[in-house]
Amino acid sequence: MNCKKTIIHILFGFCLFSFVLNQAASSENNITNYRETISILQELCRAEITASKTYAAFAQKALEEKYYSVARLFSALSESEFVHARNFKNILNDLGVETENFPEPDIKISDTKENLKFSLNVELSEIDTNYPKLIKRIKTEGNERALEDITYAWESEMQHRDLIKKMKSALGFFFGKIVDKLKEAKDYHVCQRCGSTVFKLPEKSCIICGNPVSMYKQIK
Repeated sequence: MNCKKTIIHILFGFCLFSFVLNQAASSENNITNYRETISILQELCRAEITASKTYAAFAQKALEEKYYSVARLFSALSESEFVHARNFKNILNDLGVETENFPEPDIKISDTKENLKFSLNVELSEIDTNYPKLIKRIKTEGNERALEDITYAWESEMQHRDLIKKMKSALGFFFGKIVDKLKEAKDYHVCQRCGSTVFKLPEKSCIICGNPVSMYKQIK
């Protein structure tokens, strides 16, 4: 009986050892095959975490200044960027790459008008320059999941730009008056799969990733 237990323990140990070796080999292969993809995912993960925390700080500032509609918008953008960061982190983890504990970002908070200007400039840069370059750089490595999630992020950044542009005209002399009119956008909704950001829910499915509309989280 003891002999049988010993054999079982040896076999179990051997299987466990083989599993660990296979996992290590798989991680090494991933790092070799997806070197550029991993580098870009790490870069994007850090950028999205910073963006999420920045928008959250801007939302708090807008609340303090009683621009409630702008605060809701910034809160929605913060949630969307968080979804992107989580997606990129999950891919890295599945590739066997540990994500860093990034230092707290240095967030510069101005008044709400300036925060909106800054946000619009950032989103324009992301859409027109950064994402197209990054997608082009990783295409040859062929990681379909990374390509999909980065494309989802890019498409939702386009939504961010359009939502911020709705407030662009409010950056001038009639800022307070125009912002008041935007209170009709009471709540925003953010898809927890791709980060799609809307203030009116689609009828059946997410307009970016196609998942059920139940995947949207309401941001009040």
